Amino acid sequence: MPWTLVFTLVVFAPLTGINVYVGRTLYRALIELTAWKPKVLRRVMIVLLIFVNLLPVVFLSAYLTLGRVAVPAFAGDVAAIDYFLTYPFWIALVISVQLVVLFGLMDIAAFMLKRWAPTMKTSWDRRIPAAIVLVACAVSLYTFIVIARDTWTVRIVERDVALPQDLKSLSGFRIAQISDVQGDGRTTPEILRRYVKQVNSQKPDLVLFAGDLVTSGTAYIDSSASVLGGLEARYGSIAAIGDHDIFSRKSMILDALHRAGIRVAEDTTLSIAVDSGRIAVTVVTYTYSQRPTNDRLQQILRTSDGAFDIVLVHQPAEVIADLAASRGYRLLVAGHTHGGGIAIGIPGVFLLAPANAESRYVSGLYRVHEMVVSVTNGLGFTLAPIRYHAPAEIVMITLR
Repeated sequence: MPWTLVFTLVVFAPLTGINVYVGRTLYRALIELTAWKPKVLRRVMIVLLIFVNLLPVVFLSAYLTLGRVAVPAFAGDVAAIDYFLTYPFWIALVISVQLVVLFGLMDIAAFMLKRWAPTMKTSWDRRIPAAIVLVACAVSLYTFIVIARDTWTVRIVERDVALPQDLKSLSGFRIAQISDVQGDGRTTPEILRRYVKQVNSQKPDLVLFAGDLVTSGTAYIDSSASVLGGLEARYGSIAAIGDHDIFSRKSMILDALHRAGIRVAEDTTLSIAVDSGRIAVTVVTYTYSQRPTNDRLQQILRTSDGAFDIVLVHQPAEVIADLAASRGYRLLVAGHTHGGGIAIGIPGVFLLAPANAESRYVSGLYRVHEMVVSVTNGLGFTLAPIRYHAPAEIVMITLR
């Protein structure tokens, strides 16, 4: 069974319980506030819940009937499936998860009032239906706006990294950090061309690509690599291997990127002479299915010899960051996390995503001793075709 279907079904199981809780809470509030007949309202809500949760059922049925040939249709190759099944499922999931947290807090408040302030309970019960509907409308509107912004626009993020005094000749050197372009039926060659045009408009001296050229299969390898070949930088482009590059077909990825003029390295260091200074990029292949042993990692991450040392890796693994920092590296660039992809919470207060369980480096800048870790949200998608609190981006790093 394809991993996309497995993951969708895994998400579907807890989502059913969440939908029941959120739906029942809204149903009770609407009954209190409106003159709608309970039976009619119940039927409308059941139909709506069935519609937004059709994706797992249809996907599983198609797979059991047609086999793996049906998978690309649910990975963006058929727009109608995305618009009528995939987008409603994932947008409803985000709204429901956000609401279950807020509705849960309201229920806790009601319980506490009933136990410790019973005189206030009547007033609370009178106001809570309107509050529930207001919260549901506000969260839904906010979710639509944020998903549209984060999914279909690409932001430019400027990050400065300090240079040691003996490498001040490198000041002003600009590095474009990109990752997870993941060419597929959603991240089409046309979208990639616009992305490359945005990168080129920043006039980088060097492009570092942290891997994942395509999402799956081989259909989009050549076209995606060809588009990335249009990247323009004074010192060229260097790429690492990502998880999906291996899941798809690593040998084809390597060949396609090489033909496009992009240097792909594995577990080795590339040296670049820049005026009177030097930049050394150590490219490490660190993925779920291929990663060096600890002993091999000790050999790959060499002790600094006076260059500005950078680690380029797909996964922002803490073991690599800790070792690289101890060896005198100044910068580690990575992708993989998609910034969390779908991160639930309140920006500036807390955001939680599955990526938080894998690494503490999810999105943005981090410091490990004297080394800076820069993790980019990337461009493409893996499973959910939306982004939420994790906007697609191009990161521009300027050495100062």
